Amino acid sequence: MAHFVQFTLLSIFAVVVNCSIHKNVKYFETLHASELTHNILKHGLKESTHPFNRIREVSFKTLGRNFRLILTPKKGVVHSKFEAVTVDADGQETPVGIDHEDFYDGRVFGESWSDASVHMKDGVLTATIQLADETYHIEPSWRHLSHLDNQSMVTYKASDVQFSWDHPDHPHQPCAYVKEKTDDEEEEEKGAGGEEDTAKGKERWKRQADQYEYTPTKTRCPLLLVADYRFYQEMGGSNTKTTINYLISLIDRVHKIYNDTTWQDRQDQDGFKGMGFVIKKIVVHSEATKVRGGEAHYNMVREKWDVRNLLEVFSRNKEVRRFCLAHLFTHQTFSAKGGLATVLGRS
Repeated sequence: MAHFVQFTLLSIFAVVVNCSIHKNVKYFETLHASELTHNILKHGLKESTHPFNRIREVSFKTLGRNFRLILTPKKGVVHSKFEAVTVDADGQETPVGIDHEDFYDGRVFGESWSDASVHMKDGVLTATIQLADETYHIEPSWRHLSHLDNQSMVTYKASDVQFSWDHPDHPHQPCAYVKEKTDDEEEEEKGAGGEEDTAKGKERWKRQADQYEYTPTKTRCPLLLVADYRFYQEMGGSNTKTTINYLISLIDRVHKIYNDTTWQDRQDQDGFKGMGFVIKKIVVHSEATKVRGGEAHYNMVREKWDVRNLLEVFSRNKEVRRFCLAHLFTHQTFSAKGGLATVLGRS
């Protein structure tokens, strides 16, 4: 009998602090909400969940080209039982309503191939627009240029982004992971035989692998996204819905990368695709969590965290085991590593 084994993975997404857009992007432009033109191309007479029941067009000019986006409401990246909550300093949760109509998928009119992922609120866009030869990003300007009003955006090309690992003077290790041993694995290690048994085991595994071709039956990984109070303040502008919308837009981009990737162990296999993510719950900490003496919490006030210790404290949250992946978002300086993940075990 075949058993489906699910692992819970914890990870940390850390936004590098004290970075200027002038240092990280070679060239960018600003765009004001008043420069966008909106048209409703189709609006069904009856309410419907069909993606083409409502089609809208948004046009603007930036970075030397005219964009005409044809957009339909997005449905796929949020779980059918999605919930979002904000948490205060005492750990009290308050439900937060999300307007799913603010999220769109679409394309660029006139392009042979294009893809647009857009969030729109009060006329301000957060968007990733992919064309055959370039990817364009649009986001609210307040994260980078505090002197502009809240109706302004910055636009830039992906090819103009300067990553820290592009500089030889700043060696960068983007990610690391920690594998926590389960009880079963520890027992296996204790009962392991000698080198002869190990060699036979490897040979058996190789024969089985040659005969086995994986066909996934579960193609979506339900996510728990947790934003600490630092992320809420800096990336969310101390606004719960802005923080939630940012996280949804971010995961949507990651989901598309995974969903369009063909996974194959060997070149002679067809492989498979269509694997991705779905957001089941978002937790936003609006304040630092109060702790008693000697206690530790991933959201408490602390001047500096070691990324390994922070992940370990985050893993104590019992709720994370209900999800395929629990992801902590923070805004602070760590070591050279930009992320860390740990596999908790089977469920």
